Amino acid sequence: MEIVREAMALIRRTGTGEPEPRLWELLSPDMTLDMSRRTFNPDVYEGHEGLRRFRRERDEVWEEFLVTPERMIDAGENVVVIESLRGRGRGSGVETRSRSASVWTVHDGQILAMATYHDPREAFKAAGLEQ
Repeated sequence: MEIVREAMALIRRTGTGEPEPRLWELLSPDMTLDMSRRTFNPDVYEGHEGLRRFRRERDEVWEEFLVTPERMIDAGENVVVIESLRGRGRGSGVETRSRSASVWTVHDGQILAMATYHDPREAFKAAGLEQ
């Protein structure tokens, strides 16, 4: 859980800039960022370059976008994160708030994958937990 907590803190601190080198150490070069369940522009991003592409796409749409972990649940090599999301649209200035969940997969000290879910129950199920 500490690796996920540290990675989320580094991502949050970075905002729209280039992440600190420590973040790249925590993320496997072969990591997968599965955003295929999101409503707009669903996609799956591969590796460090995929994460950079995701961040560029996010920054084109959002002037500000903040993910705040509310609760983390240890599920072996998986960590389920219940999170609140807050964003302000670039250009429109419209603010939005929501909740979601993500499942992070960690092995040998590196994050291998992260997948997002609209419903925390889906994330628990994907991580092999019943809630």
